Amino acid sequence: MSNLAAPTSPVYRQMVEDTRQALTLAEIADVTGVKLRAVQNWAAGTANPDGRQRDRLLELQYVVTELADVFDREGIEIWLHRPQRALQHQRPLDALQSGHFHDVLSLVENLAGGPKR
Repeated sequence: MSNLAAPTSPVYRQMVEDTRQALTLAEIADVTGVKLRAVQNWAAGTANPDGRQRDRLLELQYVVTELADVFDREGIEIWLHRPQRALQHQRPLDALQSGHFHDVLSLVENLAGGPKR
């Protein structure tokens, strides 16, 4: 019987790298609901996220990418960590961790002048 590991995708490694422009690996772990070591494995390309963790990573990376149309790297970091009135004074990072992707995305779209078409 073969003991081959499942192939990993460089796409997830790049997603973690993109997201690290504004967040630490520990923050990515918090939002995706995994331990730091799992995110380190994704970043190293030795493992892929799946299920809910994959979905949260995709959402997080999407938000960071959309924010890059409005802010520079430091601005993205500040915005994600700053409480927002529209999120009941919650930080967007915490809202993402709680699964409120669409609420955060609505705020991002407002910053960017509306949804992209």
